Amino acid sequence: MKVAVIRFSSLGDIILTTAVVEALYDNNIKASFITLDNFKILFEEDYRLEKVISVKKDKLKTIKDIKNFAKKLSDFDLILDLHSNLRSLLISIFSGSKTIRYDKKSIQRRLLTKPFFKKFVNLENFSVVDSYLDTLKALKINNLEKYKPKIIISNNDRPNTNIPENFIAIGTGARYKGKIYPYYKEVINLLKKEGFNIVILGSKEDIEKDKNIYKDVLDLRGKLSIRESLYVLSKAKLTISNDSAIAHMSRAVNTKVLMIYGATHPYFGFYPLKDEGDYLFANLPCQPCDLHGKKECKFKNYKCFEEIKPKLVVEKAFNLL
Repeated sequence: MKVAVIRFSSLGDIILTTAVVEALYDNNIKASFITLDNFKILFEEDYRLEKVISVKKDKLKTIKDIKNFAKKLSDFDLILDLHSNLRSLLISIFSGSKTIRYDKKSIQRRLLTKPFFKKFVNLENFSVVDSYLDTLKALKINNLEKYKPKIIISNNDRPNTNIPENFIAIGTGARYKGKIYPYYKEVINLLKKEGFNIVILGSKEDIEKDKNIYKDVLDLRGKLSIRESLYVLSKAKLTISNDSAIAHMSRAVNTKVLMIYGATHPYFGFYPLKDEGDYLFANLPCQPCDLHGKKECKFKNYKCFEEIKPKLVVEKAFNLL
């Protein structure tokens, strides 16, 4: 059977879909993966896949573009649509291939951000990874709960920099302010007092959003490729991160992660699964206030982060070591 998996973006979401790639391969199916050009690097040397089909985002703007791209997928017996948006729906329709789409619980997740409606929403046990894996039930694949996100890396991905021993990785950044924990400087200082080295990972944009000055750490933000960052994460004792791609990258290289939630919510489904780590969440009545952490705090104080003291972060981290 020829199977294709579709997930165009974003980085963290694509990484989480690799649980499906792992499950398919474990059941003797080498799927093809369909994504945007800038994310195909995730699947270099990935023996689990038949091939990676990538496309530039600006080549999928019009219906004509989508139809032309869909023609490349007409020989697949099954498409697993793990993006479940209008674009991926049209591609699967125009391809003519049988398609199974994952249930992203979009309406329920949005209702969680509405104080009046949230009491009617039950997403306590919702996991995005589990929802991705549910698409495989039609293939009679059993024991789906054992599959976790996994990215294949090797020594070829080792960056040209000296990586310290006994280090904890820190992901200080996120796309929006509502996801960015503001007390990493204090957390890092506490961890250093306990004898840990610190490596900070992320993008150049993360530096621009961060007003802190960190001393005696290895700051690799904006200096590594995605695969080099994955390699570094694979060597960490633990990762501490916001609700962002760094957390999911850590999960995918089998390094436990402590996630810190602010404007978003674990019930959106992106929390670490069993044996992947844990999370901190203030559980205030105003949480979650936004699906992506984009909105400014209406109280202007980000109490969701204020409630999570640096000492608590370190104590929780030690529980995972």
